[in-house]
Amino acid sequence: MSTNALKYTTHEGIIKLVPLDTIRLIRHLTEEDKARAKDSLKEKKGIDIDAARVNVRIEFGDKSSKLAQESLDALREQGIALVNLGSDRYVPANNITGAEAFSKEDAERLKGDEYTLKQTFRSKVETRAGTVLSSATPVQIMDRRAKAMEAVPANSNNKKPTAKPA
Repeated sequence: MSTNALKYTTHEGIIKLVPLDTIRLIRHLTEEDKARAKDSLKEKKGIDIDAARVNVRIEFGDKSSKLAQESLDALREQGIALVNLGSDRYVPANNITGAEAFSKEDAERLKGDEYTLKQTFRSKVETRAGTVLSSATPVQIMDRRAKAMEAVPANSNNKKPTAKPA
């Protein structure tokens, strides 16, 4: 499988393949998150899901999201290098295009736009699918990106080529 796409199984058991660069964020779901998602889907859309079958929420650049049965480890086994932004929030390493400091002015500007910041953010991470805030510093983000890309499984098409000994 190419690492240009992510394969996941929906809560209904449907296997989907999506372009990696459309993924903004992947969140590991806690038991509380699963219960909240189940209640929300039941209330808003009349959909009753088996919360025990879902493990992550995949958020896309258009701010839509899908629940997936795969674990973070299963996604990594596909050759997807994931970078931890903090608070169990991950971004595909290939999607990260840069990181810069998140200033107090940035925080104030967001508060003026009626956003509630529940944690302290240290960086703005630019991805192919939009900007994501992180509690890690820009240097930590870029270091994590480099390490994640080096740690891609050997069975992945994303592995760096190695020179053969002469």
